[in-house]
Amino acid sequence: MMNRRKEVVEEDASKNLFSPEFTNVQCLLISEVRVLLQAKKENIKKEGGQKNVAEIIQKTIDYCDKFSKFQNKNTVKEVRQLFDPRDDEERRVDLHFNQFEVAQLANLCCETTEEAKILIPSLAEKDDDQLQNKLTEMQNLKKYGN
Repeated sequence: MMNRRKEVVEEDASKNLFSPEFTNVQCLLISEVRVLLQAKKENIKKEGGQKNVAEIIQKTIDYCDKFSKFQNKNTVKEVRQLFDPRDDEERRVDLHFNQFEVAQLANLCCETTEEAKILIPSLAEKDDDQLQNKLTEMQNLKKYGN
């Protein structure tokens, strides 16, 4: 019998190096997790589900409430759309982010390109002006959308 070994990928988020199982997946924002869990909790309540499950979900929702930057469901959608590459093509912006970068930008809600590039090293090569425009738009959504 032939012994097959899987290739081991050295993961390094600062260089956008992820194992194959993370290649084509969408990273969720803390704000999105909050929205999904609130809906799940409501379904459990309606169906008369297990109380301990609802309690566990509530603890996770409390965590998300603490760290979520965007409270309104529509604002969460707008933040996700802000980083949609199809939208950038329409505005002729050459600034594409992978799913990990989008999640980190939205979860950290950086105010400046300097802050974003320090906290998310994979952004180092992104254009400062275009990145700052995205960050400013995101800050406006945080300020006026919640």
